[in-house]
Amino acid sequence: MLLRSYEDLTVILPTYNEGGNIRSMLEALIALYPGVSIIVADDNSTDGTPETVRSFSAVHPKTVLLARAPQDRGLTASIMDGIMACRTERFVVMDADFQHPPESVGGLYDLLERGADVAVGKRVNKNSLSLSRTLASWGANALAKTYLFIMRRPSTEDVMSGFFGGRTELCQDVLVKHGHRFERGGFKVLFDLLKFLPRDAVVEELEFEFHQRRSGHSKLSSRVVLSILRQCGPMGKLAALAVNFLFINMLGRYISALALGLGFTFALMGTLNMAYDDQLVTSTVLAFVLAMAYLVVANKFLLARGKRDRLIIGMKVVFTGFSGYLVALYFFYTLLSTNYAVQLWPMFLGFGIGYVWNTLSSAIPEG
Repeated sequence: MLLRSYEDLTVILPTYNEGGNIRSMLEALIALYPGVSIIVADDNSTDGTPETVRSFSAVHPKTVLLARAPQDRGLTASIMDGIMACRTERFVVMDADFQHPPESVGGLYDLLERGADVAVGKRVNKNSLSLSRTLASWGANALAKTYLFIMRRPSTEDVMSGFFGGRTELCQDVLVKHGHRFERGGFKVLFDLLKFLPRDAVVEELEFEFHQRRSGHSKLSSRVVLSILRQCGPMGKLAALAVNFLFINMLGRYISALALGLGFTFALMGTLNMAYDDQLVTSTVLAFVLAMAYLVVANKFLLARGKRDRLIIGMKVVFTGFSGYLVALYFFYTLLSTNYAVQLWPMFLGFGIGYVWNTLSSAIPEG
């Protein structure tokens, strides 16, 4: 029985510090797809990934290392360079960490061989994702699909997928004409590619089981969220600026949490027709200013540092919240000698609103 040949297929592996996975992935692809070409588009790894690829290519010459310029870093840029370096009729892009199963490459290839312009791997099991990553992926996918629908462009159920293939000539033509408009420092090149494909392009899907990484660490960070927003046209760029200021920038988080907490407090007091004077207003505002400043700094150094274990994070959240209330209470009574204890609970509710806002903002990984 003759083995099927994959001489007209190139697998593109964008890598950054995948030394623990890359050799196993290369061996799997060579074994599964005789004749396949492999391009490892490395983004200046420092863990020995390039050396491993060079060693492998000495024995398997159809595997090549695409070393990239240090000043042009980014997952999207790596994949774009890999596609432009492709010399076969079809290509498939996949991660080197085994979250994309090598066994599914053949399914994408079959879709392309049967006439698809782009074949997308659709994740059907995301149990390996944390809750925060699941929510972020769902929100980003919904945003991207909405944008593609409005612009009347080809789409897929999983626009955020990093596992896809395409007809090389068509995709290279898109990159030549529109590559300058791609988010080269971004992370979701499929979204950019779909934005500039011809409207009659055929996009097919292949379902696959999304696996856990075999080794290494996820590169998810706030940069991913912001880059996806920037891919959504002028309004998306404005939204990225707003998200960066309100959720990531320390000063922005402080101002928004402070404004939200104070606004809620005084709105509640006004609704309940509570009597208050200038002294109460001044002490409440100053207590908020100082206590929120404490919380922003505490969350910055407690929630963003150390282990990401849920129990430890929960303990940090409880500690910062409780100590923040104590700080607010201390300054309230230090600055206000008259006893306004009956008025305290609206302030504490408002403070809680601001604290939750700041804590949720702090949970977004920076990068």
